[in-house]
Amino acid sequence: MFVRFLPFVFLLFFGGETFARQSPNPFEVPIDCKFGNNCDLVLFVDHDKSAKWEDFQCGNLSYNNHQGTDIRLRSIKLMQRGVDVLAAANGRVIKVRRGLPDVSFRAIGHDIIVRRGLGNVVILDHGKGWRTIYAHLKNASIRVATGQEVKAGNVLGQVGMSGLSEFPHLHFAVQRRGKVVDPFSLKTSDKKRCGIEQKTLWSAKARAQLRYKEAFILQAGFSDSAKFNRVALTYGLDIKNRMGRKSPNFVFAIEFGGGRPGDEYEISLVAPGAKRIALSKKKITRITNIKFDFVGRKGYGRIWPKGTYKGRFELFRTESGLRRKILQTERTIEVP
Repeated sequence: MFVRFLPFVFLLFFGGETFARQSPNPFEVPIDCKFGNNCDLVLFVDHDKSAKWEDFQCGNLSYNNHQGTDIRLRSIKLMQRGVDVLAAANGRVIKVRRGLPDVSFRAIGHDIIVRRGLGNVVILDHGKGWRTIYAHLKNASIRVATGQEVKAGNVLGQVGMSGLSEFPHLHFAVQRRGKVVDPFSLKTSDKKRCGIEQKTLWSAKARAQLRYKEAFILQAGFSDSAKFNRVALTYGLDIKNRMGRKSPNFVFAIEFGGGRPGDEYEISLVAPGAKRIALSKKKITRITNIKFDFVGRKGYGRIWPKGTYKGRFELFRTESGLRRKILQTERTIEVP
């Protein structure tokens, strides 16, 4: 969620094991989706107090002053079909906002939507100063009202992209007496937290689903458009299930997360017979949490050979002088 100021949240942290014991019952997963299949954990609370950012595992899956956890759907179509947002714990509804459209804020303008950055939202009070926030809900999907008591797992609404949002996702935030809490890590200032199992606010069942990944694939697909872009991929426009022999272009596009400065990646397009017809090699030079790129070849009136074509992606990271592959995927498409 690309928000620089959230009206219900203050940029302060609580932490520590005593604090954890004061929390409500362990939180359950606040969304009904399949992680790694149709949804992904993409952004976490920012633990860096400077203008830079850092997630609880010392990665860059956050942005400056990000105050919650973002769970993203892999397509607009999933949002349109409906993915339920669930209460993470028993509580009482203390705020509801409805009526905002599901559209990228870039189409409306940041200055117009910023005061309603959370979009359609539900806020629950869990007692003893604890609150949870469920933001960017789909328009007309909210099923609860202010003052209503809810149980963990009750449906609050559905995932949308209202407010300051560019893609369908749930922004889930936790507060203790108005201060930000990262449900993934209560040791907010301890650098030793990185790369280790930490004390969290999640139940054992939730922890089994909410696993941190240093890098991940969000979406990938083929197109015959030379102007194919991130928005088209997100909305499923011009994505082909098969390519014609006279297709004007052959494009393989991908969106991935977790790349860090210094990482290198390769995107390739392979024709039948293992013949590589397009290759792009790049190095990530600046901090980014989600990245889109593509590789392709123009047809120039050619007839594409029949058979199975493959789109491949590989992400490499060098640490302590050792280069390792941390992410890869391969997709196929037929030319009948």
